[in-house]
Amino acid sequence: MAKRDRTMIRMRTGFICILFILLITPVYAAIHEIPAGGTVFIGEERLDITACGVVSGDTLGWFEGGRSPATDNPVITTTVSDAVSFYISPQTFTGRTGTWYIIGSGTPAFMVAEPTLGVRIYDVAYGGRDRTGLWVPMDYELQFRIETNLNVMSQRPGVAGAPIEIRVTRQDGVEYSSLTNRAGASTPLLFAVDRNPYMTGPVWHPDAGYSRGVYDFYAFCNANGMKDNYEIVGKTITERSETISLSRETTPTPTQTIPEVTPTTSPTPEPTILPVTTIQTGIPATQPIETPDRTAPPTTQATPSVAITAVAACALGILLRMRKE
Repeated sequence: MAKRDRTMIRMRTGFICILFILLITPVYAAIHEIPAGGTVFIGEERLDITACGVVSGDTLGWFEGGRSPATDNPVITTTVSDAVSFYISPQTFTGRTGTWYIIGSGTPAFMVAEPTLGVRIYDVAYGGRDRTGLWVPMDYELQFRIETNLNVMSQRPGVAGAPIEIRVTRQDGVEYSSLTNRAGASTPLLFAVDRNPYMTGPVWHPDAGYSRGVYDFYAFCNANGMKDNYEIVGKTITERSETISLSRETTPTPTQTIPEVTPTTSPTPEPTILPVTTIQTGIPATQPIETPDRTAPPTTQATPSVAITAVAACALGILLRMRKE
């Protein structure tokens, strides 16, 4: 019976993955088609730029800031050999971002941008905190935060967002391209990123069969071969050294507290407590000399002083001695 249940789980997981692929494939079917004035990224190839008004054989040019395509010469030009399969070559376009114009007509064709890409990992239910590089309990549920300018690919016709993939690698080298969340759903780590930043939502519940230890994770985008042609950390791929550590124990996340301002006050002197003189039998106690306060007004109520107390004690001692004799 257990074997049958495991088989059903595998079949259901496989079906979900296949369904996801079928649903997401049309989303990226037209990602190579660039609308007029649209943004392209360094490293992309096989781009159809005919909607930008460009035809094969046209010359495109880039002008520095302040120069006019109508009156000034371009800093650099490139000839379009195939308008339906154009390559944003790093050799030609790196350092020359912004608008590229069609030479002759002076009309803008498209915008060139440097891609940027970063990824972090957050918890879902415990304050939504950044847990990158920290230890977390196994019963946490985790999500990824993707930061990128590639989200503008969603402006291309029929494109829901930039296809960004995440990979998670266990310390023994096992790599995951999908993860299981608390609900038991297996989520392929391929996301149509249409905003910046982008939160994936709950995709990873470590207690769903994952072992303790350190996991590395990274993200990349290979839309139109951009990573293959321009694999630079922070642009088409992120650092592979980002980690999350899973454990039953966790160090509480420090919270920022505002220290209370305690007013500075002079210490109040404590009253001096005179030592009690022990009167030994047969030895008269030393009587302190009392100096009258000449400035203080006379009191109307008699108050026993230290001297009177000492005299009484001395007298008592003499009486006791005489009685013994």
